[in-house]
Amino acid sequence: MIKVKVIGLPIAVTMFVGTVVLADFFITQPNLVATAREFMNWGVIISAFATGLGAANLLRIHGNRASQRRTDWIYSVVLLVALIAYTALGLAKRSTSPSYQFVFNNLYSPLGATVFSFNAFFMTSAAYRAFRVRTLNATILLISAVLIMLGNVGIGAVISKQIPVMAAWISKVPTTAGFRGVTIGSSLGAIGLSLRVILGIERSQFGGTSGGGNA
Repeated sequence: MIKVKVIGLPIAVTMFVGTVVLADFFITQPNLVATAREFMNWGVIISAFATGLGAANLLRIHGNRASQRRTDWIYSVVLLVALIAYTALGLAKRSTSPSYQFVFNNLYSPLGATVFSFNAFFMTSAAYRAFRVRTLNATILLISAVLIMLGNVGIGAVISKQIPVMAAWISKVPTTAGFRGVTIGSSLGAIGLSLRVILGIERSQFGGTSGGGNA
């Protein structure tokens, strides 16, 4: 009985807040608009606290790994030193200080670009597996990819003036249509999930299981 009451309160709050914020998009009643804006401001504040909680959890996990010297514990030490030092620098010097910006521009940004550049190797590996001509769909994908790649480099126009034209058509018509289909599908999924949360059917965010027809 106690467990039901503890779970029911967060669900009730979620349903109420979600309904008010959703109604704000369709109803222009001043009090409703003000309440919805206040809820969204609270959402920003809660997100900030959640970020702090995530950082604390990160310190706990990697602190235990470093103290127990588990596998690759040295990387945990590097992460802890960087996290604590950069946070202390931001609190002491503010985020607009030259020293803070220097660390961001000369350490964080290059590291981020390096990690992002790894995607090129993953994409190459995925393309190698996907472009192996075994089915009709793989053949169409291979031909389209080759045309687009040739159409975006100078050699494509040298081979044939039609290659850039075909590449532009593939990018504007089939690719755009497929992207819009994915966008619509993901939007419908987000709407369905939001309705499940507002109606109290989806409870996984509270550590429980999703409700079914008996919810």
